[in-house]
Amino acid sequence: MLITRETDYALRALRALSDGRKKTLRAICAEEAVPEQFGYKILKKLAKADYVTIKRGKQGGYILADGFGKTTLFDLTQVMENPTDVSPCVLPGYRCEAHKSKDEPCAVNQRLAALQSMLEGELKSINLFELLTA
Repeated sequence: MLITRETDYALRALRALSDGRKKTLRAICAEEAVPEQFGYKILKKLAKADYVTIKRGKQGGYILADGFGKTTLFDLTQVMENPTDVSPCVLPGYRCEAHKSKDEPCAVNQRLAALQSMLEGELKSINLFELLTA
């Protein structure tokens, strides 16, 4: 599945931060109905990808990172480790058991590869900041 629960929670956490204000984990999770145990794990991944910045200390919290405005939905799916492949047969080096005797890809592979290209293009065209602040 492309948009997993983890990616959905990541989108919600980013939406909570899209107003530019620093927020605590608890505030983000309460605002966007994200379980705190998932929220911490997700925000850690988002921080590692430089999508959010962690401010430590008594007045700490999370805030969107400066470069976040260039991030796409495709980028987020990659950070959240969601495969975006429509089928294993579109992966480089895949050998189809049903078509292994032929050197050329089959018609199904060609159609799925075209779909894969369209899907990636669409995901790359969706700017997350624009999506979350629309």
